[in-house]
Amino acid sequence: MEREKYHRYMYSVAALWNWILAISFLVLPLMSMDYFTLFGLPIPNTLLWFDCFFGLVFAFGLGFYIISKSTKENHGLIQIAVFEKTWVFLMGLGFFLIGEASIWVIVVVVGDLIFGLLFLEDLIAIRKLK
Repeated sequence: MEREKYHRYMYSVAALWNWILAISFLVLPLMSMDYFTLFGLPIPNTLLWFDCFFGLVFAFGLGFYIISKSTKENHGLIQIAVFEKTWVFLMGLGFFLIGEASIWVIVVVVGDLIFGLLFLEDLIAIRKLK
């Protein structure tokens, strides 16, 4: 597959990944709060920070969609995307290691790490072309 086409596809898939996660985690608490326990998390007193986080996950999905339209013109967004995906992985791993998150959190954040590494590879390739 041509590199440019591959990267457009990759960022489109990343956008879908974020949107699916964000919408799922914004809607699930409306149906039942019990799913928190599946992830080894206590049921929060408020969903304020939870909803803010997943709202930002959705917004990052918009950023990935924008990148998918032109990977050559959005290097700043790609840099932020690498940081965001790495940060989410490190936070999930950290909370797992101290016993405050289940293995299911790791399953989700490993997906973010994979995207982060793919984004980093893209960024390095773009810089080599300059």
